[in-house]
Amino acid sequence: MKSLGIDHPLVCVRDLDRARETYMSLGFLMKPPGLHPWGTSTALVIFRDQLLELVGVGDEALLDTYPAGRFLFGRHIQRWLSEREGVPLSALNSSDADADEAAVIARGGRCEGTIEFGRNVVRDDGTPDRTSTTLKIFTRDGLPRLSMFACQQHRRDLIEFPAWMDHPNSAFGFASATILAEPADQPAVRDWLATLHGADALRDTDWGFTARTGNGVWQVVSRATAPALFGPLPSDLACDGAPSVISLDIKCRDLSALRPFIEKSAFACRALDDTLVLTEIARLGGVLLRFRETNDD
Repeated sequence: MKSLGIDHPLVCVRDLDRARETYMSLGFLMKPPGLHPWGTSTALVIFRDQLLELVGVGDEALLDTYPAGRFLFGRHIQRWLSEREGVPLSALNSSDADADEAAVIARGGRCEGTIEFGRNVVRDDGTPDRTSTTLKIFTRDGLPRLSMFACQQHRRDLIEFPAWMDHPNSAFGFASATILAEPADQPAVRDWLATLHGADALRDTDWGFTARTGNGVWQVVSRATAPALFGPLPSDLACDGAPSVISLDIKCRDLSALRPFIEKSAFACRALDDTLVLTEIARLGGVLLRFRETNDD
């Protein structure tokens, strides 16, 4: 896997416990909630080389800690969550954060700074250990909800526990994530994704364009073209008009394993081509979920 693939867009929610219960009702296994050292609370769905992360504000007293230059991770989440739920920050999987920082800067990008952190854990055999993570924060003026960070997990073996990765709904990762940007904003989004992933990663489509990453694809649509992928969008989805991630497009081994969870949870579901689309964004944290059946790892 190449660096700077889609790792985990942060789905920011006001009630983490309720959102976690909702995602578990859809057949995802989720670890108990934890706390970032900069004050945001977190609950994880674990995939191979990717996560689905729900994030809330856990301890406001910590929000001004762990600065990365001018950037405060906790305050960024708090600020944009105060306006609406959704994704204001996305992690890009990195195997060499320093090299990825250099590549982004060489393409005209800006790194606000670096965050190094870890947390103590106990392995299954009772042995104490500690995670180690490096973050490089990338921002672009005018696109605050498309802020990104390279995320290098130095001890991914302390995160990817097989027992938590065998999801009853058969989900196993992201095929793509979708950004909503109106035509006037798309040139800026195109330039930003080219800065992060290289100009040769971009491809035009009938409904917008894509940017291939080291692990999955960014899809960029407008409100007028998005129905080609999702059907009609909820009117309150990203209603502020800011370019932002609106959908997590999830790979499943077997959609028939997912359907009973959708039915039991009474989720409105739309079948479109070979996908199932969940559109109740008030229950999902301000995003759509689109599931596709595939065995492509």
